Amino acid sequence: MIRLTLLVIALFFSLCQPAQAILKKEIKAQRVHQSPKIDGILEDAVWKNVPVAKEFIQLDPDNGMPSNFKTEAKFIYTDNSLIVGVMMYDDQPDKILKELSKRDDINNSDFILLLIDPFNNGLDAFEFIITPMGVQIDAKVVKDREDNNWDGVWKSGAHIGKNGWSAEFEIPYSALRFPKKDVQEWGMNIIRNIQREKEKVCWNFVDKKVSGWVNQAGILKGIENIKPPTRLSFSPYFSVYADKSSDKSSFETNYRGGLDLKYGLNESFTLDMMLIPDFGQVQSDDKILNLSPYETKFDEKRQFFTEATELFNRGDIFYSKRIGGAPKYLYDVEDDLGDNEIIDENPIEAKIINSTKISGRTSKGLGIGFLNSMVRNTYAKIKDTITGSKRKFKTQAFANYNMLVFDQSLKNESYVSLFNTNVTVPNDDYIANVSGTEFLFKDKTKTYRVKGKAILSQLYEKGEDTQLGHHHQIAFDKISGQLNWGFINEMISDAYNPNDMGYLSRNNIIRNNLYLGYHIYKPKGIMLAQHNNMTISHEAQYSPARYSRFTIYYNSNIKFKSYNSLGIYGNIRPMHEYDFYEPRVEGMKLRKGASAFAGLWFSSDYRKEFAFDIEAEYGKRFSTDNLRVFSLTIGPRYRFNDKFSMRYRMKWDRQLDDMGYVNDEEVDGITNVYIGIRNTTYLENRITANYIFNNKMSLSFRARHYWAKAEYKRFGKLLDGGRLQSTSYADNHDINFNAFNIDMVYSWRFAPGSELALVWKHSIADEKEEIAHRFVNNLKNTFDATRFNSLSLKLLYYIDYMSLKKRG
Repeated sequence: MIRLTLLVIALFFSLCQPAQAILKKEIKAQRVHQSPKIDGILEDAVWKNVPVAKEFIQLDPDNGMPSNFKTEAKFIYTDNSLIVGVMMYDDQPDKILKELSKRDDINNSDFILLLIDPFNNGLDAFEFIITPMGVQIDAKVVKDREDNNWDGVWKSGAHIGKNGWSAEFEIPYSALRFPKKDVQEWGMNIIRNIQREKEKVCWNFVDKKVSGWVNQAGILKGIENIKPPTRLSFSPYFSVYADKSSDKSSFETNYRGGLDLKYGLNESFTLDMMLIPDFGQVQSDDKILNLSPYETKFDEKRQFFTEATELFNRGDIFYSKRIGGAPKYLYDVEDDLGDNEIIDENPIEAKIINSTKISGRTSKGLGIGFLNSMVRNTYAKIKDTITGSKRKFKTQAFANYNMLVFDQSLKNESYVSLFNTNVTVPNDDYIANVSGTEFLFKDKTKTYRVKGKAILSQLYEKGEDTQLGHHHQIAFDKISGQLNWGFINEMISDAYNPNDMGYLSRNNIIRNNLYLGYHIYKPKGIMLAQHNNMTISHEAQYSPARYSRFTIYYNSNIKFKSYNSLGIYGNIRPMHEYDFYEPRVEGMKLRKGASAFAGLWFSSDYRKEFAFDIEAEYGKRFSTDNLRVFSLTIGPRYRFNDKFSMRYRMKWDRQLDDMGYVNDEEVDGITNVYIGIRNTTYLENRITANYIFNNKMSLSFRARHYWAKAEYKRFGKLLDGGRLQSTSYADNHDINFNAFNIDMVYSWRFAPGSELALVWKHSIADEKEEIAHRFVNNLKNTFDATRFNSLSLKLLYYIDYMSLKKRG
């Protein structure tokens, strides 16, 4: 393997060719002593005689052609902030699309985007966006991936006039990280979106055939003798909750309070600290019926764990939902019940005491990230129904979670990272440690790259043997131009386990992928753009080494000049496969026949009041296990006006003659695994509605009903070769599962960084063995189950130290 790696790297550097310098536009910012009024109207005297950035170039649809709309931008700065004014000419201002949205949502609207790369490294940047209605959107960009969870505190204004619309940005230096030096030279670009024409233009040309877009920014000069300010802010909060279950007669009221703190340790690094966190208003997870051998992975929605966490994504070993997730012994409580005892309370989440993270990047390109969280002891309460006495059962001992990352940026947008995660549970004498490295090297032309990682996992538990596992991946790709291709080799040992702080669905794998992509970026005929990709994948088990499956994946999509889009995707497995995970018993495998799967989707033009998405899928196995898969997704949306819009999504999925694990039992030292042949149906209905009062106040509603059922037709005993043998096994494993949630949120951002939120959450989860066949009857049974309601009010207030200092 080492020889192969060296050969790939040697081949990579042999293909590197000297690059010609890429010409970048430059613009100079002008120092002023007084800030203009930030209202979007560029009539203040300070804007006169300021250099103008102009001659914008199309990003879409005709990449590289001059813009059809005139745009001009000017840059000024003070001791405290950078101020940018942009005039966006439009000879039909009454046709400017300007749908209102919540903060950090754009919807169907024009916008202007300011990109700032303070270290000018082509890797890390800040985005600030304004719509014609003054809605603010911001994000961090790390290696061309946008982190929309980042919220900066900055001022803006927008104005629609007779010649188009204009906008002003005032970005305080406290919202940025930049090097401590006398003369600044920042990467900068401005991107304008003209929504009704679907034309997107940029000041410095961004060539879509070139990998990356932050690296294709222009240069902002002229900023001199500014000092990174003291970046210190506090966000205290207070919240009150009224919770009620339908099987209880009264509401339970509780109060919470805490503090979020941000402190700039220096010009590069920021400390974020969360004391006594409150996540009660976070959107509910979309629960599903999971019949697979793999854990369900939910999206992280808690802001502390989504904001400024880009460094912690190295190696794919950090899954923040582990912190404050389900207690380790949540489901062991029932086994501890004595006679006449019941579970009175069993928290489904471990409580976080506090969380701290430090992150940033030096002027030399060294990124450092450190995260630490502590979870306190969590107890279930058990009640004796005769005496009324209660006792505790510990479901989660105190645990400490931390991650440390070093990420060194190199030339040509390359990098090398070192990282480590550690979970320690002192009471259980348990330590989980994962360490590794990740690297990416691009040639000077940024046409080719070598990418890889190597990771070691270690589990230490008192009385148990130490478990060591490893995971490595190496890839060589051509990433620029119309034709892309690459090869990936990945090996995950059978003992590799990062799941105490990370997420991995499958280990014990050797995977080799060869992919090919062909892209058309220039409009041609009725087509605006086209993307085609194919991947050939071979998988085997790592230990013992055995063939698993061979798959050909394909994906093609077209965007038309009408701005409708069409795509097709699927996979072909021309020979049988072996599933080593479904049996849930080590050493067993389930044989599945050759198969083919195809999907087709269509998406209409979102600029119209009514738009829709539709997707259909069909799959089939060509063998005695005659699996057939049908799926249909429909998603209409309607915009009533610039304030009110609604979306609906229905997904139906039907699988006939699917095979899945149901049980195993040991007889005379031999483990028998039973597989069920089942028909499954999944139906999800989801509706969302948003009413936006203005650019600071909104009301949103989200309701989701998920119905899933599995009906078992017959069972088979799994043989060593992976086939099934007839059996008399006949237990009832039918499942009828329902989940219903409502999340309704009123939000008022009454001051920069400050918010008042009123949230109503309603939830039902119901699982039975009796199958319901009619939707109406099933829905009625669902509402007869136990329902939970929560009404909460939360006030969060942003306090900036520099503002307090000025007032003092």
